[in-house]
Amino acid sequence: MFNNKIKVIWVFSTPYKIPSDIVGCIMPADYLKMQKLYLSETHDIFDLLNTIRPDIIVIGKCFHSNVINLAVEASKRGIKIISCFNDWHFKPTNTKQEKKFMLNLQLAKQSNINIVKSVDAGNLLKQNTGLNYEVIPDCIRFKSLNVNTNLSNKPSLLWFGSSSNHDTLFKGLFEIENKKIYTTVNIVTNLSPDFSDKLVKCNFKYIKPILTPFSDENLVKIAITSSIIIIPFIDDHIRLVKSSNRIIDALNFGRFVIKSNTTFNLQFDDFCYVGDIGDGLEWYSKNPKIVKSKIAAGKQYVTNHYSIHKIASEWSQLLNKL
Repeated sequence: MFNNKIKVIWVFSTPYKIPSDIVGCIMPADYLKMQKLYLSETHDIFDLLNTIRPDIIVIGKCFHSNVINLAVEASKRGIKIISCFNDWHFKPTNTKQEKKFMLNLQLAKQSNINIVKSVDAGNLLKQNTGLNYEVIPDCIRFKSLNVNTNLSNKPSLLWFGSSSNHDTLFKGLFEIENKKIYTTVNIVTNLSPDFSDKLVKCNFKYIKPILTPFSDENLVKIAITSSIIIIPFIDDHIRLVKSSNRIIDALNFGRFVIKSNTTFNLQFDDFCYVGDIGDGLEWYSKNPKIVKSKIAAGKQYVTNHYSIHKIASEWSQLLNKL
């Protein structure tokens, strides 16, 4: 149980609810009934600290330097800083990634505790910065669905994610196309003309992509009618630090999950088909008993380890230690 005498505020540097902030910070803060606020680039940090007088500040994804200003001034006042990290670019390839890396690094150095989503991500942080870390994974985001035990001979596929994951989507689509498997793939994401044009230019012969703009309602609606959720990955340093929330939510939907073979997120491998996405579709049709077993076991696993109650409890324990 959290000590309510400790005053905690959760600070976000964008007015938009981005997925990593939702499952990593917003949902735990709401569950624990803690104050949240949006910090703009022009926000008066002295007024904020003088008015609220927090004991602890938890900071979500960092988008601008005023977050650093807040952390520096708060540290001078003896206020504890906890920072939550995703999307570390330890090998930035452009100016945008370089800017994000420097913001993350400055914030991490001002923080008492740096939160990462997995031990793998923490080890990468330690290796590249020398900084210590604590692991608190993201929680289940979407409502649970009944386990799908009616396996279809012509399964409907679902892929969901943001534009930052579109490169992995195309990897999975080509793996299916190469197997010459006729299938429908529902794609729930933030849509753009460029993305639609790229899909058209792929000229898929065997795949019928159906595009749906992302919303919680749209995703759950399509998950209900889907048999398989595909989660292709690219095994690189960028993906290593990301949240496993898409796998967690896919398993919680009670659908069969096919994911790429990676050096991270290994705790979920027992509950998925792991490997080439096209190979996974062929395996699905040949192993119905094992498929059903994996679906049920995976759903139970994420319920036990990633419920909002479980993750909020981990936050409470951490906050009580400061």
